[in-house]
Amino acid sequence: GRDIPGGATAFNEVQLPLPGIPLASNIGFRILGASADDRLGSSVSAAGDVNNDGIDDIIVGAYVTNYSGFVDAGMTYVLFGRSPATQGSHPFGDIQTPTLTMPANVGFRILGAADNDYSGWSVSGAGDVNGDGIDDIIVGAYNANPVSGNEAGISYVIFGRDIPG
Repeated sequence: GRDIPGGATAFNEVQLPLPGIPLASNIGFRILGASADDRLGSSVSAAGDVNNDGIDDIIVGAYVTNYSGFVDAGMTYVLFGRSPATQGSHPFGDIQTPTLTMPANVGFRILGAADNDYSGWSVSGAGDVNGDGIDDIIVGAYNANPVSGNEAGISYVIFGRDIPG
């Protein structure tokens, strides 16, 4: 690496593969959007251990996803971390985000509630908000229309729970 003022060291460069060429599973993996213009990856965050299996998870937003007749409702994906011993039939490699179903041992989706909500615009791990010992997440839908007013926005806190893998 190269030196950075303050004594830190950085990688010189990480070369990503060209589009359509998967990453080698010992380097990492890609998460692919389900449809054109989903904007998957517009927000990404460490989620903590949402499924309480001892391995941290990630959360990825796709705020302009369309599904089931909803336009730009948005969608958020929580993808469970895995170790080589627990990855089972879904080893790390390219993960194609689905529009309708997602294997329970891979993660789960959070769907925007209405047209133009832009749910998933912001996502984050929230720590253990409810004190049950399992990490929780927060998802922002900045254009949602709650009772308090048009386009006032909504933030959803979703509690983590034991999810058998």
